[in-house]
Amino acid sequence: MLSVSRLASAQEPEFLARETLPGRQSWNPAATGAGRIDGVVKVTGSKLYAADFRAADLPGWPAKTTHAMVIRATDGTHIYDGLDLSRLTGALKPAVVVTAEDLARIGTRVPEFYAGDLFCPIRRTPLYLGQPIALLIFEDFDSFDQARLALRDATVVKYGEETGPVTRPPYAAFRFTRVAGPTPDAPDVYSPVKNGWVSPGKFQNTERPIWARLPIPTGLGYAEAAGYGEDIRAELAADNPARLVLERQFETQ
Repeated sequence: MLSVSRLASAQEPEFLARETLPGRQSWNPAATGAGRIDGVVKVTGSKLYAADFRAADLPGWPAKTTHAMVIRATDGTHIYDGLDLSRLTGALKPAVVVTAEDLARIGTRVPEFYAGDLFCPIRRTPLYLGQPIALLIFEDFDSFDQARLALRDATVVKYGEETGPVTRPPYAAFRFTRVAGPTPDAPDVYSPVKNGWVSPGKFQNTERPIWARLPIPTGLGYAEAAGYGEDIRAELAADNPARLVLERQFETQ
């Protein structure tokens, strides 16, 4: 009888044993509350994040990885007039700069849902703050990291004449407010998790969404019960002047 098995010492270690992911080593400073699980690998420079996987960590992948930096629009009221990458000299120059013209030349397409330009073309007003302008590709991490620091406080995107923000039809509108039942133990009248997200049936010319009404025990529509905005408060007061309408202000991050 002949049996064949792998020699464990010659077998390639599994990913979790090979990857320098904090918490997988024999010494874990977080196990006893003595420190962060990503502290050691961060201060030693081997990783940026607790789970910072790179191509060199993965079997069959290249030892070197290219790195990309997205340049985004910082102004949505002026025409985009070009890039100023003069701070990136020598080894800091990107190997490739991808722009809207490059995407058009190679015929890049995105799903119809993502309406508008993927990258802002030159001599156009960005569709929104943060719209991608260009993609800078670097051959190694050191060049990428130094270029990132060089551009951190620089004015990279150049702008021309003022046009004001681009006016477009509403991209989408959803309402996520839960409408509770009459008692804490009663089923919700409306819950986005249970009933799905509410989207407006239509938009008025003023681009104000018209929300569908839901049957609510108080007789109010869903939009009224949600209590959104001055328009809703005005409708409540007009509907019944004796009704107490509370207005509150709050801030979130």
